[in-house]
Amino acid sequence: MTTFSQTLTPAPTVELTFGQQHDAQERNDSAYRSTVLYRELPDSGHVAHQALSDRVLVTATDLDVIAEWLFVMGGKITTVDLPSGQTVWTLATRTWSDSPNFPVVPVFVTVVQATGAPVMHEIAAAVAR
Repeated sequence: MTTFSQTLTPAPTVELTFGQQHDAQERNDSAYRSTVLYRELPDSGHVAHQALSDRVLVTATDLDVIAEWLFVMGGKITTVDLPSGQTVWTLATRTWSDSPNFPVVPVFVTVVQATGAPVMHEIAAAVAR
């Protein structure tokens, strides 16, 4: 498993022009797609992503997606119990880069499942305390 030592929080809000925001979204989308391709991470089927100017949001329907990102890229997981009997699992991780031309971008991978449903030990162990 990759060691995860960065704190991943979106950058402070900075007023961007429409063009700057679009460029940042394109850059982050490219960093995400490159990471998925190079690291062979899941990004098809029941996975959707949205690149924003300061992060990438990934939504999946299967906790195996979080498990794969956790195993390959590392990170911390948080959970939120919803009153509807569901738990939101979110892995805070990042894109991969070995080039100064491609920045490391925060990635948040989220899955919702029934509260109390069994989860892999590695996922439960990565929950931030």
